Amino acid sequence: MGPHLHIFDGVSEVFKGDVLVDHGIIVEIGEDIKGSKDTVVVDLKGHILTPGIVDMHNHVGVFSWPTLSATNDFNEMSNPTVPFVRSIDGFNPSDVAREWIVSGGVTSTLVLPGSGNVIGGEAFAFKLRKVDTLSTEDMQIEAGVEEKWRYMKMACGENAKNNYGRRGQMPSTRLGEGWVFREQFAKATELKRAQDDWCNAIERLPRFGRYRLSIPFPEDPQYESLIGILRGDVKLNIHCYETHDIEAMVRHSNEFKFKIAAFHHGLDAYRIPDILKRAYKGVPVIATFAGKFGYKKEAFQSSVNSPKILVDAGISVAMKSDHPILNSQHLIYQASMARHYGLTELQALASVTSVPAKAIGQDHRIGKIAVGMDADLVVWERHPLSLGSHPLQVYIDGIAQIKDADPSQWSHQSEPLRFREYLDLAVPKAKDACTDKAEDGIFTVIKKIILENVEEVSSNNSLSVVAKGGRVICIGHCGEHVAAAEKEGIPMYDLGGEGVVLPSFISVGTPYLGLLEIPPESSTGDGYSNLNPEILHAADALKFGGLHMDEAYKAGVLIGVTAPVSQHVIQGSALHSVLALKMDAVLKKDVALHVRLGQASKSRLFPTVSSQIAFLRSSLEKGLLNLFNPSHEFARVVKGNLPLVVEVHNRDEIVRLIQIKKELEHQGAKIKLSLLGATEAWTVAEHLAEADIGVILRPYHCTPHQWTAQRCLPGAPLSKGTGLSALYGAGVTVGLAAEEFEDIRHILWMAAWARSDLVSAIIGGGKSGIHCNPRAF
Repeated sequence: MGPHLHIFDGVSEVFKGDVLVDHGIIVEIGEDIKGSKDTVVVDLKGHILTPGIVDMHNHVGVFSWPTLSATNDFNEMSNPTVPFVRSIDGFNPSDVAREWIVSGGVTSTLVLPGSGNVIGGEAFAFKLRKVDTLSTEDMQIEAGVEEKWRYMKMACGENAKNNYGRRGQMPSTRLGEGWVFREQFAKATELKRAQDDWCNAIERLPRFGRYRLSIPFPEDPQYESLIGILRGDVKLNIHCYETHDIEAMVRHSNEFKFKIAAFHHGLDAYRIPDILKRAYKGVPVIATFAGKFGYKKEAFQSSVNSPKILVDAGISVAMKSDHPILNSQHLIYQASMARHYGLTELQALASVTSVPAKAIGQDHRIGKIAVGMDADLVVWERHPLSLGSHPLQVYIDGIAQIKDADPSQWSHQSEPLRFREYLDLAVPKAKDACTDKAEDGIFTVIKKIILENVEEVSSNNSLSVVAKGGRVICIGHCGEHVAAAEKEGIPMYDLGGEGVVLPSFISVGTPYLGLLEIPPESSTGDGYSNLNPEILHAADALKFGGLHMDEAYKAGVLIGVTAPVSQHVIQGSALHSVLALKMDAVLKKDVALHVRLGQASKSRLFPTVSSQIAFLRSSLEKGLLNLFNPSHEFARVVKGNLPLVVEVHNRDEIVRLIQIKKELEHQGAKIKLSLLGATEAWTVAEHLAEADIGVILRPYHCTPHQWTAQRCLPGAPLSKGTGLSALYGAGVTVGLAAEEFEDIRHILWMAAWARSDLVSAIIGGGKSGIHCNPRAF
């Protein structure tokens, strides 16, 4: 491969060179390599080459797409301790997710059982190359190797005690978890001691003569893998979040003398580096997320600075997906986010290559580009840590995985994009900008200002924005206003010629924001409504001051549109609020009526999707009969005074909605309809444009995890476009929404990624087609 690729070796070096591969092994690295006459030369035109990505926490094949009870094999929930079950016995090599994951540059993965148990079972490490035999044995990294590394999955914290406690079984507390764990290891230790005694007795037998022990070798398959942990033959991976849970496992490791290979998730680990260093025989790797937080109590204290804090403390950090919780196809995005929040470029890349490879004991084979390593390689279309970057080609054991990739069509890349270090901007009185009382401010030396209609104002670092009394009084060249404001002592913020001023972002369609802080804990907010016949109003449940609101606010998401949380087809009336603690923060009590169709709304009253659609049609028809009743919600909808937002994903259900809208409009209705979610909306994009129906994609990157929403475009390199590009091309008004409310603070990342995928500009240059601010709806 050449000529003169930009090569990241997986550890600490970036250099130019060529790579020679023979029979799936890297045999030479250098410049102007001369192969044999039979050598196939692939000109990669100077693009960046990295080792294949290693995802050390994955459930591909045991929690397959689409999600069905028939394919859910990642948690054996018959007992809290099941060390004897194995992920390989449930692994499905035909999981459609495998191809998606490979397209993101992931070449190897550790497939773990789930975290529902204290001891969840054995994990197995796979190459994700499809094999002709469709054999799970043949897909293992160490296929055919007699003595190979083994892996065990365990968990501490909320999961097991919640799962078994509600059944009235042990463990129902962390105390119980500690006991069942220690009980199993005590029994394994006793059996190991008996085995050692047996072996010692064998060694003491006379060398000559017919002598044998009267008892067979002591063994029990229930404890065999735990004994492997005690003997150092099994790498232990533990799902653990909070400080006291991590410390409990460290305590157990010293009591029973076993080594912990990695703590997974570990969102609290950054708070206790010294405790991590007390673990038996070495510091565990932390396999974690870069930006997730707050989705349960265990995740509430997390920090985006965690990877940097840990690395600075000498603790290795790996990024992982927990697929399908996060789509492993986009694992590089986690590394990119970790880079943004403090890791160096090389540390971030290593967090998905050499670090996880070493953590699973395969760094002699994968995770690096070096002579003698497996030829698991990824060619990137641009810098892999750039938002939206994707592979051009992926090689596993030297075999190309992207079928239609044509290197002759790739553009030449003379120098890879490099990340600039963030400027250390001096912002006088910065604390004033973070208080509710700071209604005045002068922002100067701005590089670019983007107005709400995505019109751009640029200049040679001479732009300013002046705010007074909570209102913007000047944008652009504001010399006189700046001088006057300075005289009044208004705080000034010098953005150093690099600042960009944007309108505030709006979160729409993301559940729970302002209504519930911790989804599994209904006591932390409004709770859940099942089949309440009344139309609920989110404004009646709004609570300010929560962590999710605060994090979103600090990330520039100043306005939220939130619907009630309900299992009913009619979710209720969404509110439009400012994410700040103010009495007048509700801008509009009833901004839209939210409806949900599909599997999530099936109930005793609406057991089928057809009954849900019939109820919606009937409600809208009743609205036509009550046009002069100002309190009738559906009358407001059909008059066009209250927008209707329908959460729906399936193409045929979307078609029904288009038909209903047209039928009612023939009867005089004026319905302002938008779709939320809308995985398969791209398949009927032209019909949506014709019917003037907007779409809010949630999530932006869909996956075929629902049986009724499998028509999902994976994006490059597997498809030429995404659902977004199809909708945009048809002229549909498109918005973006975070799927989980902990992701709202990264909504700008989502928009930038969408811009990258579209190539057309959405923020900065070009015609607007996508909305971070869904006012257009």
